[in-house]
Amino acid sequence: MLQKTLSILTLIHRWGGLIGGWFCFFLVVTGTISVFDLEISRWMQPELADYTDTGTVSEKSMDTSYQIWQDNTRQNRFSFVILPTERYPFIYVLSSQGALFKWQNIDPVTGKVIQTQPTVGGYFFDSLHNSFLLTRPAGDIVIIVLSIAFFIFILSGFIIHLKHLWKEFFKVRPKASALRFVLDIHLGIGVFFFPFLLLMVVSGFLFYAPIYMSFLNPSPGHYVAAPYKEGQATQSHSEKSLFSLVQEAKTTFKSMPGFILIMPKQIHVVQSDADQLAIMRNYIELDRASHQVSLQVNHSTFGRYILNVMFGLHLTRAGGDVLRWIYFVAGTGSSILVATGLLFFSNKRRHFNKKHISSRLLFFYKVIDGIHVGAMMGTLLAILSVFLVNTLILADNTAKASLEINAFLVVLVLSFVEGLFYSFYSSVMHAWKHQIGLFACLCMIVPVLKMILYPEILNAFWSSNFVYTAINISFVMTGISFFLLYRYLKRKNAFI
Repeated sequence: MLQKTLSILTLIHRWGGLIGGWFCFFLVVTGTISVFDLEISRWMQPELADYTDTGTVSEKSMDTSYQIWQDNTRQNRFSFVILPTERYPFIYVLSSQGALFKWQNIDPVTGKVIQTQPTVGGYFFDSLHNSFLLTRPAGDIVIIVLSIAFFIFILSGFIIHLKHLWKEFFKVRPKASALRFVLDIHLGIGVFFFPFLLLMVVSGFLFYAPIYMSFLNPSPGHYVAAPYKEGQATQSHSEKSLFSLVQEAKTTFKSMPGFILIMPKQIHVVQSDADQLAIMRNYIELDRASHQVSLQVNHSTFGRYILNVMFGLHLTRAGGDVLRWIYFVAGTGSSILVATGLLFFSNKRRHFNKKHISSRLLFFYKVIDGIHVGAMMGTLLAILSVFLVNTLILADNTAKASLEINAFLVVLVLSFVEGLFYSFYSSVMHAWKHQIGLFACLCMIVPVLKMILYPEILNAFWSSNFVYTAINISFVMTGISFFLLYRYLKRKNAFI
């Protein structure tokens, strides 16, 4: 019975992991990048390099925010006002356009709109990770299905390798065959990042599943009007005076609020997610008819509170830069885990059937090899192309955001085409070498071009604004890593 169960789990992990692994790699990579979505948005708007965090907002900036919100409302675009943080020290009015977002930056002190180049920013990678750029409910359903699948792949892999785990965990043999080396990395990383992967998969599933599966929803958030200090509850505000409302919320929450949600009957100034691990979103409410202000506190049941904690852990809003870097490293390791699993599958099947392989099976393996290239290197090159287009296209080009999206899609398709072409008409190893070498070179070229074309980002370093420098260094380090991988492929002729 045990042996039969292990055989079934092996089949699930092998064949289910093959198809699902392509999508899971995409999700893990885009999720890893999204950890620094706000920092990426700043990097893609070099005009913001001269600004530093003031930690304050002015009445003029609130008035400007309200005017932009009104303009968006007239155009039937849902929008809300995001208040400045240390990560993104600007006010910006964020509006949705399908699965994508558009925003306008406002100087929190002067209240002037900061003219920046149009770009998809870090929110583009959020949208890729959250919905594959699909609208609701299609995007939600896809994520739910993939979350369930990924959970099964992770659990089945852990169970089938459990017997040999301790003996094999500390063995990494780079001088062994490429097949053995890839398996060593897969097993080692799988054990090390197992808790992180499990957390991300379960929390990602719970993010969307309760919307469509009521039995998973313990109870909706229950907000209760909390008592105010004497005199505060009777204060009244004019319809456009967001400034005093924000100041009141800042005093109440003892930090800058996260965002402002303006509705026909109420205005909510919501507590920042960075203030606590569980995303509770307490808020100050202004009744626009009576002009009365109240504090609404989220009194959740235990089950709902656990969900809010899971959401907080998944989004990494709290914890600061340290937690975000931990997530980034864990996400990178998880990407390698998925990639090595995919490569091990095709290599093992090919090596075991090298002498006695049918034409149909050979065709299948060639298709798999080609898709592997597109699913992995195509994803990475497509993401990099967004940064490259952002750097090269002139700042005043109004179609720049569209060009970034088109570059992503075109590069992704071309990667699949080259992978399949070389898989059938030559050796798929050529496609791997071409794309890994190209990726390594571009990673080191992009930050150099950015500094040459936008020298203002060099001044940011001397103003203690290290965002641009940190991202540029990350590009270079990634390029060096892939250059070393390219050298390894040249020497070992791996993956074939």
